[in-house]
Amino acid sequence: MTASSIAKDLRAEIRAGTYKPGDRLPSEAALMTTYGVARMTARHGLSMLKDEGLTVTRHGSGVFVRSFDPIVFDSTGSASDDSTITPVMDETDAGLTVRTLAVTPAEDPTEEARKALGLQPGVQVTTRERLHVKGRKPMLHGVSYVPTSIAADTPIAEDEIGPGGTYARLKELGHEPVRFHEDVVARMPTIEEIEALRIEPGTAVLQVMRTALDAQGLAVEYSRIVLDGGEFMLRYDFDA
Repeated sequence: MTASSIAKDLRAEIRAGTYKPGDRLPSEAALMTTYGVARMTARHGLSMLKDEGLTVTRHGSGVFVRSFDPIVFDSTGSASDDSTITPVMDETDAGLTVRTLAVTPAEDPTEEARKALGLQPGVQVTTRERLHVKGRKPMLHGVSYVPTSIAADTPIAEDEIGPGGTYARLKELGHEPVRFHEDVVARMPTIEEIEALRIEPGTAVLQVMRTALDAQGLAVEYSRIVLDGGEFMLRYDFDA
């Protein structure tokens, strides 16, 4: 009996509902007895499920089936009250609170942000960095960039941006976003992201890169959002 066979059996039982989210899987010792294998084989079988994101290990307690009650990140829904990072996610309904980590009124943009906003070299941006937290668990990290020529001397460049977030302030300034371009990639997290979002081993992140354009076609904000892939589901609604 191989570790892959043990993982295959347990995976099938998880999918069949024999083991439900939150249930504890058999211990290494129990698997050794059931399958007649060495401890390393049993351990490897369990670790394969963790690498697939199906289980989590609680030190001192065992291996448990992972629960997945996703927060919906709806890219075609209506804007939420805090649109600086996720204009289409209702943080209140999701049980999220938003922490402003830093606001930099004027700095050189990253090359990624400069290209997305169509800025010439030397043009600065106002940067807002935020963390979305559920309970004590960080769920999402985002950084948004607005050309300083738009954001200077407005609440966008202040810690307290006010109701409606960046998009509401842009509307007041005559730059209401009316169209968005969004790219999404799934990838494994960096060490910094694992630490910042407390991501379980084997879990990918979703990176959303969104550019907001006003009615004149001017790119007025660029956001780079990193979500814990084990906590979010992306939703898109569009006509055929």
